[in-house]
Amino acid sequence: MKPRPLPPEELRWRCPGNAFDFATTADAIPTDKIVGQDRAVRAVRLGLEIPAIGYNMFVTGVSGTGRETTVKRILDSLDLENRNLRDIIYVHNFEDAQRPIALTFPADEGQRFIADLVECVQLLKSNIPTVTNSEKTSRDRRAILNRLRDGQQKVMQAMEALAQEEGFAVVSIAVAPDQVRPDILPVIDGQPVTFEKLEELEKEGKLDEAERSRLMGVHEDLFIKLTEAFRKTRQMEIESQQEQRRLLQDIMRPTIEGILARLKEGAAQKVAAYVDSLAAAILDNIEDYLNPGEDEDPYYLFTTNLLVDNSRKAGRPVVIEHFPDHSSLFGSIERIMVENRPYSDFTMIRAGSLLRADGGYLIMDAMDVIRQPGLWQMLMQTLRSQTVVIRTNDPLNLFPTDLQPEPIEIDVKVILLGSAWLYNLLGMSDPEFNLLFRIRADFDDEMELNTGNLKDFAEVITFIAHSEKIPPFTAGAMGALAEKAVRLTERRDRISIEFSRLADYARQAAYWARQAGSSVVDAVHVRQAIEEKHHRLSRSEEYALDSIAKREMMIDTEGSRVGQVNGLVVLSEVDYSFGLPMRVTARVSPGREGLINIEREAELSGAIHTKGVLIISGFLRGRYARDFPLSLSASIAIEQSYGGVEGDSASSTELYAILSAISGLPLRQDIAVTGSVNQHGEIQPIGGVNQKIEGFFKVCRQRGLTGTQGVLIPVSNAPHLQLELEVIEAVEQGFFAIYPVSTIDEGIEILTGVEAGLPDAQGRFPEGTVNALVDARLREMASIIRSFNRGE
Repeated sequence: MKPRPLPPEELRWRCPGNAFDFATTADAIPTDKIVGQDRAVRAVRLGLEIPAIGYNMFVTGVSGTGRETTVKRILDSLDLENRNLRDIIYVHNFEDAQRPIALTFPADEGQRFIADLVECVQLLKSNIPTVTNSEKTSRDRRAILNRLRDGQQKVMQAMEALAQEEGFAVVSIAVAPDQVRPDILPVIDGQPVTFEKLEELEKEGKLDEAERSRLMGVHEDLFIKLTEAFRKTRQMEIESQQEQRRLLQDIMRPTIEGILARLKEGAAQKVAAYVDSLAAAILDNIEDYLNPGEDEDPYYLFTTNLLVDNSRKAGRPVVIEHFPDHSSLFGSIERIMVENRPYSDFTMIRAGSLLRADGGYLIMDAMDVIRQPGLWQMLMQTLRSQTVVIRTNDPLNLFPTDLQPEPIEIDVKVILLGSAWLYNLLGMSDPEFNLLFRIRADFDDEMELNTGNLKDFAEVITFIAHSEKIPPFTAGAMGALAEKAVRLTERRDRISIEFSRLADYARQAAYWARQAGSSVVDAVHVRQAIEEKHHRLSRSEEYALDSIAKREMMIDTEGSRVGQVNGLVVLSEVDYSFGLPMRVTARVSPGREGLINIEREAELSGAIHTKGVLIISGFLRGRYARDFPLSLSASIAIEQSYGGVEGDSASSTELYAILSAISGLPLRQDIAVTGSVNQHGEIQPIGGVNQKIEGFFKVCRQRGLTGTQGVLIPVSNAPHLQLELEVIEAVEQGFFAIYPVSTIDEGIEILTGVEAGLPDAQGRFPEGTVNALVDARLREMASIIRSFNRGE
């Protein structure tokens, strides 16, 4: 039996009039609940509640299906009590200033430590001078200085006595306005004289040469002893200073350690060690703290850098990083220019999202991370080591700095949002990915179309309308939007939950309602929004239809032709796709080349399209050439196709053209064909069936509907139809038809008007049928080839 055309009621799902229990959404109850994502919600909850390392999460799905919102809501529902959160502080490292130390405290104790440290510094500033200026300290320092003075005097007195015995005197000679140096000079006539004066006395005959030489020799010996004497006095001075320092340290140690002791109460070992380093820094540099230079504050190194403050956190942090880069994610080190050189210290370290999310969750878009050079590798290293390393982000090394803050261990769960193909790409290209992101939550973009889900759909749209303050939707408008949502899935038993796309239609429908002066959004406004979007995006489609109308692209919609049939293709742009008919032709002759795919020979055929052509060869051998060799040369072409061809949805079309060319039976040109075929001749489902039907319909309407035009589609695609109303109206009026076919035989009978023919027990086909004509012609070709070979 020939397939019957589909009735109008099977061409589109229409929203029932009683589907919604409200007149307008002003009377409906809105909801922001998560709908249609039970599988994803369970995966998200599992990933969030398992605390083990490596249970980071990758959330896949189409943008606009509520991925981020769902994750946030589930986080809100979890027990996010503020447990084990930390405050993180960077402080100066007194042993290596280029490697600041990271101190961690339980949440709320970081601020307390800083406040206590500030108070300790104030106490040190007031108590150190008080203690050092006490009467006992002054008396002990005077005693040290007196011993120094007495010791130096004894040394110098001994030196002066020795010089006097030799007839010399110790003098001070001015070498600069405010600078003198000691020297030894001979005494003549009770006065020390210089060696220049001795030369003058020798010239005047008052001093002989021998005496002058003796005096110079004695001077050399005494000068060496004078130098030794001054070295001893300098050593005494150094020892005196050290003694004074030890005195001050001994006196100040109880005060300093007593003041700082409060910082060590109940503190971790690392904090206590830092406090000890504070005391040691003061005692080792006590003079700097007693007499700081102008514009100098030695207590500057006692300041702190509170990197992470969780004192006001009511629960575990949830950080959403919308603009991830090295600085925003891992932290940064600021720089200033000092004498034309970059300078940084521990107070210029800044935290990134990973540290702010420590103890909680960090949500990012995976593609945003991938786009930044080197960021993905750094993130994986961080998650593997559970450690954040803060470094200056200076790829060109224009402002180098030696500051290397101590790495900080973290406990954070990273949640990445991305598409399924990106998840698969990362899983195949990065061996660590599956170890660090063990949970995948896959968000669907559609759900089953039933009464309950339709109600949930309406409640979400109602919530969007209320939250964005757009006019109320009537039940009819909600039904029209639901029909569009079904169309987006390309299945009549599913409804789309890409609410970002559907919200766009709702907003635009509200706009057209306001333009019309309506206080509510009705079905006519929803359809207008859909039509207006189609008009905005359909320029390419209009150009293609215009070229068909002008016969620049050759398409026949009437009559019959041998070896020629109208196939259907879908052309897709970023946010719009449309169908068009394309002429498929076949030419055959006796030969051994088999099927020649012209698209493949021209390197325009994709792998799947080439596979479809090879399947046609398998069908021909299996059905006809069972007791004779297939001796055929056949060329197949999609005419006027100048771009790449991919997909196997034209394979049944190509097979119809070949069967026509072999049998000599003409094919109807008022029928377009789509569907893939397997080696058994069964028609398989394809994508874009709605756009393909509508594409051929528009061409036929453009030229005038005759009542005989239509489209062959796979029977398995019939439940997917959600055609535009104009097509359904034409079907209702008998101007257009859609035929569901399950086999090549069913399709060839419609296209030729000739019975396909079933084989008998011996494999022979009934006389005059399509299969009989094809079989006879193929046998004739084989005979021609045999005769030709014998003739050679």
